[in-house]
Amino acid sequence: MKWKMLAVIVLLAIGLGTAAYVIIAPGGGSGGGTSYLSAAVERTTVERQVVATGNVVSAATYSLVFGAEPVLSTGTTSASSANGSGGTSVTWAVKTVAVAAGDHVSAGAVLATADTSSAEAALLQAQANLAAAQSRLTLDSAGPTAADKASARDSVRQAQQQLAAAKQSRTLTAQQNALKLSQAKAALKAAKAELAADIAASAPAEAIDADRSAVTQSQQQLDTLTLSVRASNAQAANQVTSAQLGLTSAQHGYTTKTAPATAATIASDRAAVTTAENAVTAAQDTLDHATLVSPVDGYVTAVNVGAGSDAPSGAAITVADGTLRVSASVTETDRPSLQVGQAVSVTITAVGATATGKLTEISPVGSSSGAGGVVSYAIAASLDSAPDGTAAGMSAQIAVTIAQAADVLAVPAAAISGTGGQYSVRVLDASGSIQTVSVEIGLATSTLVEVRSGLSEGQRVVTGVVTPRTGTTTTTGGGAIPGFGGGFTRGGNGGGTTQP
Repeated sequence: MKWKMLAVIVLLAIGLGTAAYVIIAPGGGSGGGTSYLSAAVERTTVERQVVATGNVVSAATYSLVFGAEPVLSTGTTSASSANGSGGTSVTWAVKTVAVAAGDHVSAGAVLATADTSSAEAALLQAQANLAAAQSRLTLDSAGPTAADKASARDSVRQAQQQLAAAKQSRTLTAQQNALKLSQAKAALKAAKAELAADIAASAPAEAIDADRSAVTQSQQQLDTLTLSVRASNAQAANQVTSAQLGLTSAQHGYTTKTAPATAATIASDRAAVTTAENAVTAAQDTLDHATLVSPVDGYVTAVNVGAGSDAPSGAAITVADGTLRVSASVTETDRPSLQVGQAVSVTITAVGATATGKLTEISPVGSSSGAGGVVSYAIAASLDSAPDGTAAGMSAQIAVTIAQAADVLAVPAAAISGTGGQYSVRVLDASGSIQTVSVEIGLATSTLVEVRSGLSEGQRVVTGVVTPRTGTTTTTGGGAIPGFGGGFTRGGNGGGTTQP
């Protein structure tokens, strides 16, 4: 405790000594003891920066899924999730799990394994489908074989024979039916003649009744036979029609079977082969990923599976890359000044160290914190070398230099007065006299301004006035320099505020 108090006293003494040197200008002016704050014109580097506060994160996180490539997510982007099926119905029965959350792993280390029976069956089915598709393409490309042509010709001959037989049967049926009708008609005619003769000869009533009964019976037989003949003839005609259709079909089949495959058929066959090949590739890829292997040197952040259980459809194990980066966000006004590849300076708050790096990602889409909120854009920066003790989750500040003037004369922004391109400073000489000098300025920040003409290195310029008795200090500058509104202000450090 004593050492801490001593350190505080020493620092206060140093600060008071410095203030006295700066505030009390040599040979203070004639303003009744008025004192001036002054600063020397220095040759230095003037920088304008975009500063954003964020956190240290892993350069990348990988979601390991059984049956699929690791799914990568980085600072501002994330790959879509995979289901680990490889396009097939695969169930992964987990055999071994070799890590737990928090474990450090090396690239290539085996983290978990699963039973491959289901994946192997899916691969065999895909290969069988490919063989069938290739066979169909080969047959269609080669065209009909001699056997195909001979079979088609035989079908046509058989149909022709069936048609001829049907026609012959129709003719015979018609002849037989005509003969039967002729006989039936003759029998009816004879019965009617017998009735007429008996009536003319005044035959007994019994004979005439018998004759009439015979006529009626002959008429009924003729009527019945007529109906039967019509049905028989129709059936024979239908058989001919059916045989004719059979011949037409056989002839069409011959044309189809003996013609080469069309371009559309070949194209369809080739598409089917391509689809089957892709399915085999996917099934093989699925099988190849039955073992989960760490893609990077890093540490395990989550284990969502255990030996003896079926693997989930999503991530089984998550691994974070050991390489660190910083993620933050900038406001929409600072976004146009940034581009990927810009050098950055990164301050790690917890370890009190600064590292160099590059801006690696800028989100193309901004987000707002709410109604009327400021739009911000996520950014990420790599580290050339992380300071000792740096770990994911620590607070960090990214500073991106967006404009720089090196090896130039510069004065504090508070020393500049003027607007509209007309600027001046008040110079304090060794005798304590003050003169107003016009200056041409260059790069201006909220604390330093480049002076291109009007001043020399080592001159002292007035930055403020200390009022007697009250001790009130008033800065002398505050001119409206483009880019800094009505004066020089230093904003906060949240979300990317422009400051020197």
